[in-house]
Amino acid sequence: MRNTKIQQFDSLSTGLLSAILLFWMSPSSASSANDLFDLSIEELVNLQVTTVSRKAERLSDTTSAVFVITQDDIQRHGVRSIPDALRLAPGLSVLQIDANKWAVGSRGISGRFANKLLVLMDGRLLYTPSFSGVFWDVQQTLIEEVDRIEIIRGPGAVVWGTNAVNGVINIITKPSASAPGGSVVGGLDPEGAEFLAVRQAGHLGDASTYRAFLKYQSADGNQLVGGGDGADGWDLLRGSFRADKASDHSEMTLSVEAYTGSMGQTVIGFDPLPPFFDVFPNDADVGGAFAAANMSVTHHNNSKTTGQFYVDYTTRDSALFSEDRTTFSFDLQHQRSFGRHDVVAGGWLRFNRYDIGGSNRLDLLAEVDGDRVISAFVQDEISIVDDALSVELGLKIENNELSPDDIEVMPTARLLWKPVEKHSVWAAVTRAVRTPSIADLTAAVSDIGIVIPPGDPFNPFPVPMRQGTVGNPAFESETNLSVELGIRGQLNETLSYDLALFDMSYDGIRSFVPADVNCSPSGISIAVDPTCLFTSDSVIARAVFTNDNDSTIRGGELSLDWMPVKQWRVRSTVSYARERLEPAPSTFDAGSTYPEWQFSLRSEWSPTDSIGVAAFVRYVDEIEFPAIDEYWQANVNLRWSIRDHWVVSMGVRNLLDDATEEYRSELGDVFPTEIERSAFLNLRFSY
Repeated sequence: MRNTKIQQFDSLSTGLLSAILLFWMSPSSASSANDLFDLSIEELVNLQVTTVSRKAERLSDTTSAVFVITQDDIQRHGVRSIPDALRLAPGLSVLQIDANKWAVGSRGISGRFANKLLVLMDGRLLYTPSFSGVFWDVQQTLIEEVDRIEIIRGPGAVVWGTNAVNGVINIITKPSASAPGGSVVGGLDPEGAEFLAVRQAGHLGDASTYRAFLKYQSADGNQLVGGGDGADGWDLLRGSFRADKASDHSEMTLSVEAYTGSMGQTVIGFDPLPPFFDVFPNDADVGGAFAAANMSVTHHNNSKTTGQFYVDYTTRDSALFSEDRTTFSFDLQHQRSFGRHDVVAGGWLRFNRYDIGGSNRLDLLAEVDGDRVISAFVQDEISIVDDALSVELGLKIENNELSPDDIEVMPTARLLWKPVEKHSVWAAVTRAVRTPSIADLTAAVSDIGIVIPPGDPFNPFPVPMRQGTVGNPAFESETNLSVELGIRGQLNETLSYDLALFDMSYDGIRSFVPADVNCSPSGISIAVDPTCLFTSDSVIARAVFTNDNDSTIRGGELSLDWMPVKQWRVRSTVSYARERLEPAPSTFDAGSTYPEWQFSLRSEWSPTDSIGVAAFVRYVDEIEFPAIDEYWQANVNLRWSIRDHWVVSMGVRNLLDDATEEYRSELGDVFPTEIERSAFLNLRFSY
């Protein structure tokens, strides 16, 4: 992947390094390294969030398990991608598959296509309805533009709709007025990962501001399990423009963004000769663009109306499938207070248009060229005792053409109680729904799992037996009833805590029932013509998707935040989630895809106003499926503000091991890869 673009980037990176050395010996506090340390623990626990109820509220007053990753967190730890930032949150499982693929899950359910976690950026949906998940490889906005990431662990279905079952992640970018001027940011590491971004912001008029950036990023590959080049290097070019206009009673935002790139991988293919598989490098071509308009108006009675319209286009062409998808979405909501009632109501209309192609591993049995979603919700927060007790009731009604049910109903009831000052208790009962994806309904996929050779006790045929799945047009929505209990508060001026317990009961979750055995390459069923075995190189045993299984996941998350002195902050999290599956007699269970225990500890220290040192240690428990051993990881980062305009950041990832296998693609399409240790240097010049 070392093409001319990367060679030019090498030269530019070398120039940046030379320039920074000229300024190295003159530290300055003009760009402070400890801005967040100006806040007390009390101010930190009262940060405002908007994702929980789609209105601004203090974190300490929310009735959900909420965590906020701030821009300060991102800078201190040298975070270079959105999934890397999500590792800082409790209750999430963030596992890297290769250089560009991630498995991000919440509360007991994970995977490359984690289908119960809803992800948004500035309210724009990143969740993929065709395959039920998020393609994290293309969510590579300029990380310095992220204001905060608000994470709800648990259902957010009432305000965000279907598929917000066990979590909601909302990535919120900065308004263009937040950082006027320009900057140039560059980074590299010895293994070949490089990036360069140019940003400019300013005024368009008395009340209007803008920002624009152009970013190029690339990375070399990791190593395969057992050795060899993973061929998973990638590159991505992204350009973005945003304009904001504000007045006394209204705000308006217009955003336009586009990207193009290539994602490498080592693909596993079937071979009729032992060892019955072949591996080969393959690049997936990706691209996309969106235009979004947001507006909010505050009325004379302090009620507020907000609206959003966006058009989003994405394209992907890989060895497994190809997809061109265009989304049109219109969202409108209104907030108003009536005495003790604070009501938020709204809805949206969304259209998706698809052009999906298969491959020799994936075939669509029926063509789906589009779908429509119509949704409406209302939520009422009722104050029972001022500043001490409140109740929240909400209802979401949604019609989704991919769901066999005409109407999906998702209610919630929530309670907030403040028995003493600086401590609060909350409880919630919520129903959430995960609608079928196009893959659930129509996709036939081959070579999931290993090939069983002839002569094996599990293979009665004289040729190799491959495994696969097939979609089911009658597949129904999965439902979840979640019961949550939480307590948070301050033990003293230096220590805060947040504990959340949950019991999530799933009904009709996706399961597998043996369906048929087909000869390959003819595709003839052996039940119809057993003689096809004489002309076949293999057979494919497929299992069809059903809703026969139920599951219960119980667990909890604990976060502690300690600031013994103003210059030092320590945060620790412990997460536990255990699943009890109740399979039907005719189905089978592949095993848990989620680590039961996770632990993290991070330390952030600023010995001076211009220097910040951060360390992050995490433990991930073993995973049953795919079989992944437990492991520890550690990262360190040093950030130094020098002169008036320069910031240098350097760090090491995966300090404890040369390479770690974190996860494997559940489709079996990508050869297992180990994530190698890496060091990096980032330079920023602001003007």
